[in-house]
Amino acid sequence: MRNEVMMSRRAVMAGLVGLAGSLLVGPLLPKVALADHSAKVKEMLEKGDHAGLTDYYKKQADEARHKAEGEKAMASEYLKKYPKGQFSKHCEKMADKYLAEAKENDALAELHSKLAKGGK
Repeated sequence: MRNEVMMSRRAVMAGLVGLAGSLLVGPLLPKVALADHSAKVKEMLEKGDHAGLTDYYKKQADEARHKAEGEKAMASEYLKKYPKGQFSKHCEKMADKYLAEAKENDALAELHSKLAKGGK
């Protein structure tokens, strides 16, 4: 019995250490990716590289549309398994958010495209 108690204590401690580690390291990972993204955009802005920014925002818009398609497909699959729609509604909301993001990125790409062509 004592051996089982020690094993369960070790398991709990290992779980707590793992959780603490993920709480400490986890928030750093998105910031690193965001910092890299921001640095690219900042550099292009400083150089006045509107053609580069146009391409960047077009790619971002395409990625958002691709994610929206995935969410719509997932919603369809959820509806087959859960006809009441409790899960599919979430996917549909996410698809709408991605489509709105794509629209914003398209608008930014259009603005930078005009600037790249010498317009204001």
